[in-house]
Amino acid sequence: MMTFFPVPYKDELLYSVLARYHIRSGNVSNKATQKDIYGTDSITAIMDLPSHISRIMENLPVGHHYTPEYLITNHTLYPFYSAFLPSEHATKVKESMIGDKGGSIYNKIGLMASSIKLYQYFKFCPQCVEEDLYNLGELYWHRIHQIPGVLVCLEHKMPLYDSQVSIRGYNKHDYRLATIENCRINTSDLQYSDNIMEKAINIAEDIEFLLNNKMKNKRSDWFRVQYLSKLKELGFANVNGKIKQKELLNSFLDFYEHGFLEKLQSDIGNNNNWLSDMLWRKNRTSHPIRHLLFIRFLGISISDLFNKKIEYKPFGDKPWPCLNPVADHYLRPVITDIEIEYGAESKGPIGLFRCDCGYVYLRTGPDHEEKDRYKLTKVKNFGSVWETKLEELTNKRFSLRDTARQLQVDPATVKKYAKKLGLKTYWTKRGQEEKKRTNTIEQCSVINNKEKNRRDWLNLRKQYPIKSKTELRQVNNRVFTWLYRNDRDWLNQNSPRLKSTIHDSHRVNWGDRDEGILEIVKVAITEMLSIDGKPKRITVSSIGSMLGIRPLLEKHLDKLPKTKEYMVEHTEGIRDFQVRRLQWAVQELREEGQDLSLWRIYRKAGIRENFQKELQEEAIKLVAKENDLYPCVDK
Repeated sequence: MMTFFPVPYKDELLYSVLARYHIRSGNVSNKATQKDIYGTDSITAIMDLPSHISRIMENLPVGHHYTPEYLITNHTLYPFYSAFLPSEHATKVKESMIGDKGGSIYNKIGLMASSIKLYQYFKFCPQCVEEDLYNLGELYWHRIHQIPGVLVCLEHKMPLYDSQVSIRGYNKHDYRLATIENCRINTSDLQYSDNIMEKAINIAEDIEFLLNNKMKNKRSDWFRVQYLSKLKELGFANVNGKIKQKELLNSFLDFYEHGFLEKLQSDIGNNNNWLSDMLWRKNRTSHPIRHLLFIRFLGISISDLFNKKIEYKPFGDKPWPCLNPVADHYLRPVITDIEIEYGAESKGPIGLFRCDCGYVYLRTGPDHEEKDRYKLTKVKNFGSVWETKLEELTNKRFSLRDTARQLQVDPATVKKYAKKLGLKTYWTKRGQEEKKRTNTIEQCSVINNKEKNRRDWLNLRKQYPIKSKTELRQVNNRVFTWLYRNDRDWLNQNSPRLKSTIHDSHRVNWGDRDEGILEIVKVAITEMLSIDGKPKRITVSSIGSMLGIRPLLEKHLDKLPKTKEYMVEHTEGIRDFQVRRLQWAVQELREEGQDLSLWRIYRKAGIRENFQKELQEEAIKLVAKENDLYPCVDK
């Protein structure tokens, strides 16, 4: 039995409290300390999820105020590991920690099958060491510092270092205390990029939240449903729940650097796609770190994840407005009945809105702003109120256009529903007369246009007697197009005959043409090299397209020897172009103030993965050169 018990410090591991007891008790052997604590000398010293808590309670000094719940919640890693477990599993783990079944804890919590392992050594923050020694006169093992995935001290915003104390020590019954001697920095100063430091702090903050706030355990599929709703909202899944796997994975890897994921033992590769397992394999236990990585990516707070049911609402909250233009509640939010489907053509959600007035309409989503709620894609059913209004307007002998205007539909829809409802209309005869009159006017218009366009075409021929039919078309395309569509036989009879192109090459002075083209090619290449924005590869085709002479360059370059020689010297192969893109990307990232990580450079330059290894040496040289130009920038 223990004659005293050290008061636990803030966020101190129970392991550390027992280590302080061992030192203060004056016990020479570990077995003596074990008998004081547990009443036996065969209990293994566990850092994260210790068992036999009930034995500790039995051997505490008389009058203590501690409970198993208090020690487990405040001085073990149970709150972190149990947060994402179903309630029944979490309860069994806690019961095993209180009792003598410590061997089953790691299986129940899913750590035996996890690829994330405990740190090899206890971690410490140098600043915490100084402050603990000054304020307390001794050191202790901080609980949050020992959690896999915590890279930094939240209080001091600095990296954590390995101590000389192994978490799985050589003597499994030994409790090792944190001391000045075993908490020395033996490696060079750790430094993380701003990007990694920011993400490491975010993850540590989420872990601290789990440690200090009791989260209500959820059923096994809760988190998967929450994630799926958010994925729909972000466009990574459709309404039916089909996830765009490749797009999601690429975005996730863009959000987190490979280096950062490796530090958290959570990188994603061909043989370890834990993200897919977490989303698609039901009832699979995922490590809490990976849940935290994913919710940060999705933009979900821990509090909302546990306490707020995330629902996919592409059309916002009910009620929605009725868009029946003849209803007395027009545009008022009265609709509460909605069905959401996936639109195969629109590749997005489609909402089916039903109003009590019978008006049913569709619209595609999702909504991006308030005015989107008043858009209408298609009316599925006009309803009795609308049909009654149609009958009323018909009986009052309103014109077809006035009726359509008041009902906010086109005349064809009015006719369709008037026929469907068996309504007697008077506008049919007048409509036929109007159509006949319209046809007569159109026929006169065609005759007048034919005479005018024929005159214009003959005038073109007189004005440009040596131009071909194609050249005349370029002069006045409007006249040519009208005649081609409406008076083609006359056009063919009154157009210049096709010129023979046989033996025509002797009339081209290729020497003069070569000189002229060479000059404009030089200007074009200079412009392409100095253009703002992402570089464009300099090829015969790209130069020709820019100048509008691509067919000439591709078919007759051999007849332009000077131009050809210049272009051979200045056009780019694939590798030369890729190097120029890398140079551009490095300059752009430097101007944007971003760090020159290779993955960031490749992405900015648009270098495909199969070329990255080949260009790695060139990219490293560019980064080194850039850092030499800016020595004040942290390398």
